[in-house]
Amino acid sequence: MTSTLKKNKKRCDSCANENVEIKRRYKNETYCANCYRIWFIKKPCSKCGEINRLHKKEDFAICSGCRMNQPCTRCGGAAVKDGANTEYGRVCQTCYQGYFKDKKKCFECGEFKRNISSYSRLSHDQAVCTNCFQGHFMQSCSLCGRYRELVDSEQGKICQKCHEFGEIPCESCNKPMPAGMGKKCNECYWNQRLEHETEVNIYLLSSEIMRQAYTQFTKWFAAEKGSMTATLKHNNFINFFTRCDEIWSKIPSYESLVKEFKPNGLRENLTVLRWLIKTKQIIVNPKIKEQIAEQERIINLLAKFNDNEPTCIKNYHSFLSQKLLKRKTSLKSVRLALQPATGLYIEYNVTDLNTPTQEQVNSYLLLKHGQYSSLYGFICFLNKEYNLNLTCEKPTKNEIFKANRKEVEKQIIDLFNQKKLLSKTDKLKWLQLSMMYFHCVHISLSSLKTLKSKQVDQRNMIILIYDRKEYWLPSPIQSN
Repeated sequence: MTSTLKKNKKRCDSCANENVEIKRRYKNETYCANCYRIWFIKKPCSKCGEINRLHKKEDFAICSGCRMNQPCTRCGGAAVKDGANTEYGRVCQTCYQGYFKDKKKCFECGEFKRNISSYSRLSHDQAVCTNCFQGHFMQSCSLCGRYRELVDSEQGKICQKCHEFGEIPCESCNKPMPAGMGKKCNECYWNQRLEHETEVNIYLLSSEIMRQAYTQFTKWFAAEKGSMTATLKHNNFINFFTRCDEIWSKIPSYESLVKEFKPNGLRENLTVLRWLIKTKQIIVNPKIKEQIAEQERIINLLAKFNDNEPTCIKNYHSFLSQKLLKRKTSLKSVRLALQPATGLYIEYNVTDLNTPTQEQVNSYLLLKHGQYSSLYGFICFLNKEYNLNLTCEKPTKNEIFKANRKEVEKQIIDLFNQKKLLSKTDKLKWLQLSMMYFHCVHISLSSLKTLKSKQVDQRNMIILIYDRKEYWLPSPIQSN
């Protein structure tokens, strides 16, 4: 790499002179003939001891011959024949193409990749990535499933191996398989890979009981879902076994599992839970599961305050907890009672020792009128504990419709500005929203299908007959 170089770069990086012949490229830098004599002096190679021109600033410089014989810096493999020199040292061609080569833009897909080359087989001379090139000539073989160049045969398009050798015996199970698969059939490949990965993972477990449990689980998983699915997904559940190993050194009772993992955590490990149930290692108790789920929901509700829980909410929670201890209420009722209380405080940013105002209570009920019964208990608690005179009255339908007027207006505008023609369902939606916006009357879409209407062409209006009354509505004509 010292003398016969392509003259594709005319600038010397050392002296910055333009249009000079490059004598040497070294670690991504170029040297003209004059700079080469200055920077590369004759001295012994730090590895073989032979005298060579080496960079004078490097204390442990090695000659090109020794550099060529170095193993790959990344993988440690041979890098003599097809290797490449990089700023990190000698690398093999595989590592160079995959990790060290500069990224370029693919002409076809437009992505920046390292495996960009020009191919004479393509109809153009632009550089493309390997994936785009293979897409022109390769498909999946119908017999072995491998992605290769196919040939026409009596069995359709298949790869060259399947065409030449047909079926061969699997070296593990001796069953016939398409030759294109290689040495092992798919089932043997995935089974052996699962066994190997299981052996590696059991070193994460210190208890012999948990090691046996994990091995039994992977075998059951393979029998239930197939060895391929088990191999690809069994690592998702290793954390379950490691936590059990750290805490109990065995599979504990269902109650202990729910307390530790919580219902959401067990939901992420449903496959393991199904295995434990089918093998009768645990017995599911729905009451315990529901109880802990409610406790977790209460914790999540109070966590919304970010450790700044208002005093009123703390006192209300304590009041409900006392009722729970006296068995005058259930845990689910406690959660349902706390939900509108926390919602009211968060919605209007009521903090510290402050209590909500009557206007805030009324506004919240307009937004969440379905929580009226649960909120009523909280308002009674506030009135009693803080000598307030708040009322909790369920809003009427007209009040709810008026509160939602802006949202209804937005939906009408969205339908009006639709570029495509309104469908039958959209037209019914238009009538439903118009009745809510202009007359504060809510009609279901199914009821609208049976109602009679009259078109008033001169005014672009529709007369809808509902409950023996006539309602004038704008016709669903879209903007241009």
